[in-house]
Amino acid sequence: MDEKTDDVTVLQREVRLLRHRVHYLEVALFRAVVAVGATALVFGYFLPFLSAAEEGGGSDEDDTIALIPAIAGLADAGDGPFRGEAAMAAIVVGGFVLVILVALIALLRLFRDRVSSRTVRIARICGIVLLVVCGLAWLLVFALAGHTEGESSAFSPATLSITIGGAVTLLATALHPQDWRD
Repeated sequence: MDEKTDDVTVLQREVRLLRHRVHYLEVALFRAVVAVGATALVFGYFLPFLSAAEEGGGSDEDDTIALIPAIAGLADAGDGPFRGEAAMAAIVVGGFVLVILVALIALLRLFRDRVSSRTVRIARICGIVLLVVCGLAWLLVFALAGHTEGESSAFSPATLSITIGGAVTLLATALHPQDWRD
């Protein structure tokens, strides 16, 4: 009988160790997902939102519009092939920057050990809104690429980065451990 209780004690200890290891791996995976999402959202601020190559100009460099400078350049209404579109893009991008900031804050709040279910719900809503806004941004990029007849690229690194950040925000809300919630 004494031998059985020793075996049970050993098994219980091993189960506790396995639970601890699984929890550690779950936390590590979750925090890696949050870090990737936050990094993607931050990179979205600095990567080019729109880019254009001047075909007839003497410059070999591409003209680009990034998110933050696009807002600052609203009064100038842009240079190069984006004359009329720059004002519209800057207004849209201003709202886009605000949505990204709110989603980034919500994502970073999930990184903490103890959050409420409300915080997870808000982060989920931010991720959904961010993906919807990214869809609109992709439509804007494609419309501008079609409107400028080959002068601008239909690929937007900033929008891709932010789309990844929005998707990861939704993934983080799904992976958020239940035992971390208040």
